[in-house]
Amino acid sequence: MENVITGGASHNTQPQASRGAGLDGQFFTLVNGTKVSFKDPTPKGDHILDKAGAKPAGDYVLIQLLRHGSRSVGLDETVDLRMEGTEEFRAFKGDRIFRFTLNGHSYEWGVNAIPEPELRLLCHVHSDEALVVERDGTDIDLGPNDVLDLDKAGTEHLYTEKRLITVFFENDPREIPRGTYSTQQLKQLFAVQEGYVLEYINNEGHLMPLKPEGKLRVKDGMKFFEQVPCGGSS
Repeated sequence: MENVITGGASHNTQPQASRGAGLDGQFFTLVNGTKVSFKDPTPKGDHILDKAGAKPAGDYVLIQLLRHGSRSVGLDETVDLRMEGTEEFRAFKGDRIFRFTLNGHSYEWGVNAIPEPELRLLCHVHSDEALVVERDGTDIDLGPNDVLDLDKAGTEHLYTEKRLITVFFENDPREIPRGTYSTQQLKQLFAVQEGYVLEYINNEGHLMPLKPEGKLRVKDGMKFFEQVPCGGSS
């Protein structure tokens, strides 16, 4: 059976045929930003590459850009240009597919490195959100000058977080930039009384003191309290 690529919808959702022909009666899409047109609304992957000037087609990888994700299209796979999600493709010279996820959505790409600004555009990440990579048990924020390296073994997993988060000090909400803070920085931020210990509630619900020279990655919803030394109440 011929494999027909539509808009990348889930198995429980029937894709909608919402894209008609242009004024010239042809069906079109974008490949690397260039418009390519077809009389037949169901071209195969190699035909799309050929029309886009990616020759020979066998030397290229064709990637379909979806609303939440991207996927590779085989040379003999058919694309129905009448369906949502077939508006744009990318062609890459090479034969490898690189994979990553963002907020649980799967992406396939044709090169092993994506600059953060390009990644933000590809994944439709808003300017008030930070891109975070989960790696070796440590979360790493990507900045504008960073590049996501997809050449490592396995699949990279990313998620987004708001740049400003809400934390609580003595149950009062405070909006601060997300990130990693030293104990001294947090004490200054919360105006902790001189000689008092700063504590936070960890993921297990336990009250944990911050070590004087320690650092903490602060996340949305965290709760902090000041405490006199030796367990006395503030």
